[in-house]
Amino acid sequence: MKTYNRDEVIFRQNDFADSMYDILSGSVGIYAAYGTEDENRLAVLKAGHTLGEMGLIDLAPRSATAVALEDGTVLEEISEKEFVSYFDDKPERLLEIMRQLSTRVRNQTKDYEAARRILDSMLTTRPEKRSPTLKKEVKRLLDSYNDTMNLVNKYAGSSMFYPFSPDQF
Repeated sequence: MKTYNRDEVIFRQNDFADSMYDILSGSVGIYAAYGTEDENRLAVLKAGHTLGEMGLIDLAPRSATAVALEDGTVLEEISEKEFVSYFDDKPERLLEIMRQLSTRVRNQTKDYEAARRILDSMLTTRPEKRSPTLKKEVKRLLDSYNDTMNLVNKYAGSSMFYPFSPDQF
């Protein structure tokens, strides 16, 4: 177990993934492009959630950066060997991890649908009448959707989903 302080990076996007983490207390932010002007918070995970499991599943570099959001965030690191043992020793834990992943994709799909409704509204409104706040919200939603769909495509080993460019709106 390790305790993290607020704003402490747990792992960075593109790092080699050799473990995952269970959040025992506190909360963790998951970010794309962390520390850049394009930074996008993808999720907030709390005690009882798992993070970093994608790297153990697909043996690819980390897809996002994980950052402790509060002092005293406690994580338990789980190695690849421990994770593989779940197939025999803790199948219920594997089901829980799959449910968490499914919930994350489902939430991204809801964000995508909300973005599509906003886009429909924008496309029927003359450009000079479009709200800057609406444009910012569309960009946030599409960035989040694109990040998620890129991960889905990586898992699926294909290009089933195509990213959208918020700049075209």
